[in-house]
Amino acid sequence: MAVNNSELVRELEELIKKYNRKPEKKIKKREIVEMFQETEIIVPCRANLGDNQIYDEYIEEVTLKPDVVKDGYSTRLLPVFTTYEQIPIDYMGKFSLIRMPASSAYAFMNESEELHGIVINPFTESNMELRKKRVSPSSATKSYVKPTTGAFRGINQKAMIVFNNQRYNVAKSPFTIGRAGTDITIPETYISKIHAIISYKDGKYKLADYGSTNGTKLNGKELKPKVYYELRDGYEIQLSDQEILHVYIS
Repeated sequence: MAVNNSELVRELEELIKKYNRKPEKKIKKREIVEMFQETEIIVPCRANLGDNQIYDEYIEEVTLKPDVVKDGYSTRLLPVFTTYEQIPIDYMGKFSLIRMPASSAYAFMNESEELHGIVINPFTESNMELRKKRVSPSSATKSYVKPTTGAFRGINQKAMIVFNNQRYNVAKSPFTIGRAGTDITIPETYISKIHAIISYKDGKYKLADYGSTNGTKLNGKELKPKVYYELRDGYEIQLSDQEILHVYIS
Protein backbone atom coordinates (compact mmCIF):
# COMPACT_ATOMS: atom_id res chain seq x y z
CA MET A 1 0.00 0.00 0.00
CA ALA A 2 1.32 3.45 -0.94
CA VAL A 3 2.40 5.69 1.94
CA ASN A 4 0.51 9.01 1.98
CA ASN A 5 2.32 12.33 2.23
CA SER A 6 1.35 12.98 5.87
CA GLU A 7 2.98 9.73 6.96
CA LEU A 8 6.08 10.45 4.89
CA VAL A 9 6.35 13.94 6.37
CA ARG A 10 6.03 12.69 9.95
CA GLU A 11 8.72 10.07 9.33
CA LEU A 12 10.96 12.67 7.66
CA GLU A 13 10.61 15.14 10.55
CA GLU A 14 11.43 12.47 13.13
CA LEU A 15 14.44 11.33 11.09
CA ILE A 16 15.77 14.90 10.93
CA LYS A 17 15.29 15.39 14.69
CA LYS A 18 17.22 12.17 15.41
CA TYR A 19 19.95 13.18 12.97
CA ASN A 20 20.26 16.62 14.61
CA ARG A 21 20.55 15.05 18.06
CA LYS A 22 23.08 12.36 17.12
CA PRO A 23 24.54 13.02 13.67
CA GLU A 24 27.40 10.59 14.27
CA LYS A 25 25.05 7.61 14.66
CA LYS A 26 23.46 5.32 12.08
CA ILE A 27 21.22 7.87 10.35
CA LYS A 28 22.81 9.09 7.12
CA LYS A 29 22.02 12.37 5.45
CA ARG A 30 21.61 10.57 2.13
CA GLU A 31 18.62 8.68 3.56
CA ILE A 32 17.01 11.99 4.55
CA VAL A 33 17.60 13.49 1.09
CA GLU A 34 16.02 10.45 -0.59
CA MET A 35 12.98 10.52 1.70
CA PHE A 36 12.66 14.31 1.33
CA GLN A 37 12.43 14.00 -2.45
CA GLU A 38 9.50 11.59 -2.13
CA THR A 39 7.36 14.10 -0.21
CA GLU A 40 5.32 17.15 -1.12
CA ILE A 41 6.45 20.38 0.54
CA ILE A 42 5.42 24.04 0.86
CA VAL A 43 7.49 26.82 -0.70
CA PRO A 44 6.90 30.49 0.31
CA CYS A 45 6.80 32.78 -2.74
CA ARG A 46 6.02 36.39 -3.52
CA ALA A 47 3.59 36.94 -6.39
CA ASN A 48 4.46 39.56 -8.99
CA LEU A 49 1.28 40.68 -10.76
CA GLY A 50 2.96 43.38 -12.85
CA ASP A 51 2.52 41.72 -16.27
CA ASN A 52 -0.55 39.62 -15.56
CA GLN A 53 -3.58 39.22 -17.80
CA ILE A 54 -7.06 38.60 -16.39
CA TYR A 55 -9.48 36.35 -18.30
CA ASP A 56 -12.81 35.93 -16.51
CA GLU A 57 -11.84 34.49 -13.11
CA TYR A 58 -8.35 33.40 -14.20
CA ILE A 59 -5.11 35.37 -13.85
CA GLU A 60 -2.30 34.53 -16.25
CA GLU A 61 1.38 35.52 -16.46
CA VAL A 62 1.83 35.76 -12.69
CA THR A 63 5.49 35.44 -11.66
CA LEU A 64 6.30 33.69 -8.38
CA LYS A 65 9.60 34.52 -6.67
CA PRO A 66 10.59 32.13 -3.86
CA ASP A 67 11.89 33.51 -0.58
CA VAL A 68 15.62 33.19 0.15
CA VAL A 69 17.29 33.13 3.57
CA LYS A 70 20.95 33.91 4.22
CA ASP A 71 23.36 32.74 6.88
CA GLY A 72 26.24 34.73 8.36
CA TYR A 73 28.44 34.04 5.34
CA SER A 74 25.92 35.11 2.66
CA THR A 75 25.02 31.54 1.79
CA ARG A 76 21.65 31.70 0.02
CA LEU A 77 19.19 28.97 0.97
CA LEU A 78 15.70 28.16 -0.31
CA PRO A 79 13.37 27.74 2.72
CA VAL A 80 10.78 24.95 2.43
CA PHE A 81 8.30 23.53 4.92
CA THR A 82 6.89 20.04 5.40
CA THR A 83 3.56 21.26 6.89
CA TYR A 84 1.77 24.54 7.56
CA GLU A 85 2.29 23.98 11.31
CA GLN A 86 6.03 24.45 10.78
CA ILE A 87 5.55 28.01 9.43
CA PRO A 88 5.44 30.93 11.92
CA ILE A 89 2.19 32.90 11.57
CA ASP A 90 3.94 36.27 11.11
CA TYR A 91 6.11 34.75 8.37
CA MET A 92 3.21 32.95 6.69
CA GLY A 93 1.23 36.16 6.19
CA LYS A 94 3.89 37.68 3.93
CA PHE A 95 3.94 35.03 1.21
CA SER A 96 1.90 32.91 -1.17
CA LEU A 97 2.41 29.30 -0.05
CA ILE A 98 2.90 26.93 -2.97
CA ARG A 99 2.65 23.17 -2.52
CA MET A 100 4.87 21.15 -4.85
CA PRO A 101 6.88 17.93 -5.06
CA ALA A 102 10.06 18.26 -3.02
CA SER A 103 11.97 16.73 -5.93
CA SER A 104 11.01 19.77 -8.06
CA ALA A 105 12.25 22.22 -5.39
CA TYR A 106 15.46 20.18 -4.99
CA ALA A 107 16.06 20.22 -8.77
CA PHE A 108 15.35 23.99 -8.88
CA MET A 109 17.89 24.55 -6.12
CA ASN A 110 20.57 22.52 -7.94
CA GLU A 111 19.95 24.34 -11.22
CA SER A 112 19.83 27.85 -9.76
CA GLU A 113 23.08 29.80 -9.84
CA GLU A 114 21.83 32.07 -7.05
CA LEU A 115 21.13 29.31 -4.50
CA HIS A 116 23.59 27.27 -2.47
CA GLY A 117 21.07 24.89 -0.93
CA ILE A 118 17.71 24.22 0.73
CA VAL A 119 16.78 24.58 4.40
CA ILE A 120 13.89 22.42 5.59
CA ASN A 121 11.65 23.87 8.34
CA PRO A 122 14.13 26.67 9.18
CA PHE A 123 12.31 27.88 12.33
CA THR A 124 11.87 24.53 14.14
CA GLU A 125 13.86 21.70 15.69
CA SER A 126 13.16 19.54 12.61
CA ASN A 127 15.31 21.81 10.44
CA MET A 128 18.08 20.72 8.11
CA GLU A 129 20.23 22.29 5.41
CA LEU A 130 20.72 20.38 2.16
CA ARG A 131 23.53 21.88 0.10
CA LYS A 132 24.10 21.54 -3.65
CA LYS A 133 25.67 18.32 -4.87
CA ARG A 134 28.67 20.20 -6.26
CA VAL A 135 30.00 23.64 -5.40
CA SER A 136 32.96 24.87 -7.45
CA PRO A 137 35.90 26.50 -5.60
CA SER A 138 35.07 29.84 -7.24
CA SER A 139 31.46 29.66 -6.01
CA ALA A 140 32.60 28.79 -2.51
CA THR A 141 34.93 31.78 -2.52
CA LYS A 142 32.18 34.13 -3.69
CA SER A 143 29.82 32.96 -0.95
CA TYR A 144 32.28 33.78 1.83
CA VAL A 145 32.10 37.18 3.47
CA LYS A 146 34.85 38.31 5.84
CA PRO A 147 33.40 38.66 9.35
CA THR A 148 32.98 42.21 10.57
CA THR A 149 34.71 43.58 13.66
CA GLY A 150 33.34 41.87 16.75
CA ALA A 151 32.03 38.86 14.79
CA PHE A 152 32.28 35.42 16.35
CA ARG A 153 35.28 33.32 15.34
CA GLY A 154 35.64 29.55 15.61
CA ILE A 155 31.93 28.95 16.14
CA ASN A 156 30.38 25.79 14.71
CA GLN A 157 26.81 27.03 15.12
CA LYS A 158 25.15 30.04 13.51
CA ALA A 159 22.20 31.82 15.09
CA MET A 160 19.50 33.88 13.44
CA ILE A 161 16.59 35.75 15.02
CA VAL A 162 13.39 36.21 13.00
CA PHE A 163 11.25 39.16 14.02
CA ASN A 164 8.44 40.84 12.10
CA ASN A 165 9.44 38.83 8.99
CA GLN A 166 12.99 40.21 9.17
CA ARG A 167 16.02 37.98 9.66
CA TYR A 168 18.88 39.10 11.93
CA ASN A 169 22.14 37.14 12.02
CA VAL A 170 23.64 37.02 15.51
CA ALA A 171 27.14 37.87 14.33
CA LYS A 172 28.61 39.50 17.42
CA SER A 173 28.60 39.23 21.20
CA PRO A 174 26.84 40.81 22.94
CA PHE A 175 23.90 41.11 20.53
CA THR A 176 21.31 43.55 21.86
CA ILE A 177 17.54 43.88 21.52
CA GLY A 178 15.76 47.02 22.66
CA ARG A 179 13.95 50.27 21.93
CA ALA A 180 16.81 52.31 20.46
CA GLY A 181 20.40 51.91 19.30
CA THR A 182 20.35 48.10 19.45
CA ASP A 183 21.01 45.30 16.96
CA ILE A 184 17.27 44.59 16.81
CA THR A 185 15.33 47.80 17.41
CA ILE A 186 11.67 47.72 18.47
CA PRO A 187 10.58 51.37 18.92
CA GLU A 188 7.71 50.76 21.36
CA THR A 189 7.23 52.39 24.78
CA TYR A 190 6.77 49.03 26.51
CA ILE A 191 10.23 47.90 25.29
CA SER A 192 13.18 49.01 27.41
CA LYS A 193 16.11 50.84 25.82
CA ILE A 194 18.18 47.68 26.15
CA HIS A 195 15.61 44.99 26.82
CA ALA A 196 17.51 41.73 26.31
CA ILE A 197 20.98 40.51 25.33
CA ILE A 198 22.21 37.45 23.45
CA SER A 199 25.76 36.32 24.19
CA TYR A 200 27.92 33.44 23.06
CA LYS A 201 29.18 31.72 26.21
CA ASP A 202 30.78 28.33 26.81
CA GLY A 203 30.09 27.19 23.24
CA LYS A 204 26.39 28.10 23.40
CA TYR A 205 24.13 31.01 22.58
CA LYS A 206 22.48 32.41 25.71
CA LEU A 207 19.78 35.01 26.39
CA ALA A 208 19.43 37.35 29.34
CA ASP A 209 16.81 39.92 30.26
CA TYR A 210 18.74 43.17 30.83
CA GLY A 211 16.62 44.30 33.77
CA SER A 212 13.77 45.42 31.50
CA THR A 213 10.65 47.09 32.88
CA ASN A 214 8.15 44.64 31.38
CA GLY A 215 10.15 41.44 31.35
CA THR A 216 11.28 38.74 28.91
CA LYS A 217 10.02 35.19 28.44
CA LEU A 218 11.70 32.22 26.78
CA ASN A 219 9.26 29.56 25.58
CA GLY A 220 6.69 31.06 27.96
CA LYS A 221 9.00 31.04 31.01
CA GLU A 222 9.68 34.39 32.71
CA LEU A 223 13.41 35.11 32.87
CA LYS A 224 15.17 36.44 35.93
CA PRO A 225 16.95 39.74 35.20
CA LYS A 226 20.59 39.43 34.07
CA VAL A 227 20.59 35.63 34.33
CA TYR A 228 21.64 33.83 31.14
CA TYR A 229 19.47 31.04 29.71
CA GLU A 230 20.53 28.75 26.86
CA LEU A 231 18.96 29.34 23.44
CA ARG A 232 18.10 26.40 21.22
CA ASP A 233 16.81 26.08 17.70
CA GLY A 234 13.06 26.71 17.49
CA TYR A 235 12.85 28.62 20.79
CA GLU A 236 10.51 31.60 21.10
CA ILE A 237 11.46 34.86 22.80
CA GLN A 238 8.65 37.07 24.09
CA LEU A 239 9.27 40.68 25.09
CA SER A 240 6.81 42.51 27.38
CA ASP A 241 4.03 40.00 26.51
CA GLN A 242 3.79 41.87 23.18
CA GLU A 243 6.57 41.04 20.73
CA ILE A 244 7.53 37.55 19.55
CA LEU A 245 10.96 36.62 18.15
CA HIS A 246 11.91 33.20 16.81
CA VAL A 247 15.33 31.59 17.22
CA TYR A 248 16.99 29.65 14.41
CA ILE A 249 20.32 27.90 15.15
CA SER A 250 21.97 25.78 12.46
